Amino acid sequence: MLLGARSTRSRPRTRGAAAAILSTQMLISVTILLLTVAILFFAPIALLQPTLFAGLGLVFVLTGAAAIVPWDRISRNWRVLMPLLDIIAIAAIQAAEPQLGAGLMLVFPVIWLARSFPTRDVMAGTGIAIGLVWVVRALQATPLVVHDFASVVLLPIALGFVATVVSDSARRGRAQSVLLRQHSQLIENALERVRMQQRELDAVLNTVDFGVVSFDRNKQITLVNRTQRRWLDEFGEPKTAYLHSVVYQDDRQTPYVSANRPFARALAGQEFDGLVIWVGEPGGRRAAYSISSRAMHDIRGEYDGGVVVVKDVTRELEAVRARDDLVGSVTHELRSPLTSILGYLDLVRDADLDHETLEEVEVAYHNAERLLVIVNDLLRAASDADKNLPMSFVRGDVAQIARESVASHLLFAEDREVELEIEAPETALATIDPVRVRQVIDNLVTNAIKYNREWGSVFVAVRETDRTIAVEVRDSGQGIPESDLARIFDRFYRTKSARNSTTTGTGLGLAITREIVQRHGGDLSVESELGLGSTFRVSLPTERTTDPVPAPETLSRRTHPGKAA
Repeated sequence: MLLGARSTRSRPRTRGAAAAILSTQMLISVTILLLTVAILFFAPIALLQPTLFAGLGLVFVLTGAAAIVPWDRISRNWRVLMPLLDIIAIAAIQAAEPQLGAGLMLVFPVIWLARSFPTRDVMAGTGIAIGLVWVVRALQATPLVVHDFASVVLLPIALGFVATVVSDSARRGRAQSVLLRQHSQLIENALERVRMQQRELDAVLNTVDFGVVSFDRNKQITLVNRTQRRWLDEFGEPKTAYLHSVVYQDDRQTPYVSANRPFARALAGQEFDGLVIWVGEPGGRRAAYSISSRAMHDIRGEYDGGVVVVKDVTRELEAVRARDDLVGSVTHELRSPLTSILGYLDLVRDADLDHETLEEVEVAYHNAERLLVIVNDLLRAASDADKNLPMSFVRGDVAQIARESVASHLLFAEDREVELEIEAPETALATIDPVRVRQVIDNLVTNAIKYNREWGSVFVAVRETDRTIAVEVRDSGQGIPESDLARIFDRFYRTKSARNSTTTGTGLGLAITREIVQRHGGDLSVESELGLGSTFRVSLPTERTTDPVPAPETLSRRTHPGKAA
């Protein structure tokens, strides 16, 4: 930067050298011309003096040289001759006619030297001017008088003072000029960087596959990127539009009221994420967009407009809809055979069987009943009509439910070569939905066995406090990556390791488990370390005040359809 500033400083001065020399020399020449005119009027005979004529002639010769010589291509060391020769010419005029007072004009070449040349040249030129003043006076044959004080003493002092002041001012002016040029260069470089960044930003915004709309604090649109413009054009919006004229809510049928539209809320300074709108008339081509808004603030923290990001989520929503339709169709087909299986198993339970066979039938019945609960949950997850799990709260023994769950998983654990243990008190009573609590424990135990390592272990513990019953399921399996912990309770979400494994799953188990626990007024948490295992903790209140929700027929039925309860 400094090298660039120095080169910038020298070039303007070199280019203006000829013009500066000519203008300064013309000022001296005009002054001498006026003096010559005065001599012609008042003392024309004085022009016959060789010294006076030589001095005047030298000035005018220098003027011609200032106009003709290409000073821009000549070194500064030669340019200094111009003011020095002017000093000699003025001294000659003063020597020829002291009464004219031409010595006062020495101030012009002195100023020229002080303004345009280094200190060394200024001192030399000023010394020559003062020396010539004294030499001229010494060559006069008359003695010194009081009248000579001004020309012999005051004029040299004045020349020295003017040279010093002008030289100092010129030096400071040059320094300030250099500083200004450096600042100007810095500003120009900064502006160029800003222009480059603006071009890069425009290129990026016009390349991305999501829409961007920005606006200032006065709600004036400042940017609509190419993707947003293309989406507007696809639905026939005018070129001046920056949003769709009609948008529908998530149900695809209800139009947004103008004040509640995402863009209107963004212009009002609100921030939000993932608001879904639908555009296009029902029955025609339609598209879904996810809208997010962020407010912008200036360096003082004051509101300075905002930016809206629009993402096309049509394919994602259609895929979710297709998935839910598929889940709904499959689970509807599964309900009928499962209901039949439960009915006939219920008949077998009433038959005269030995104790061991009856226990095996009970295990089959409870697992079929659990499978029917899962099918119903899949139906509920695929349906928008029913948002709540059906619950029926009674006093139940959480410890006994946990023991039954562990007993039903022993064969599964043996097949997977996993050690399954339980530690529970004799009873742990709470106001619960026993079927749903069994579903919670079954889900956690099943996952602990499925995602365990060979020769691993699963430990189930039930602990009771004054107002809470805690169920802990700890395994020695593969663990859950930290990046997945925040999403493992989302519907249909499975970790990458689970998706890559041969273990099947719907991704609904933990989501339903959490919902059941929350409906009980409890809490579900997880701790996991990759490669060392996971621990799920369920906390259920012992007492709960609620309006019982009747259980569906498929959950409360204990006999074959048509058989008396």
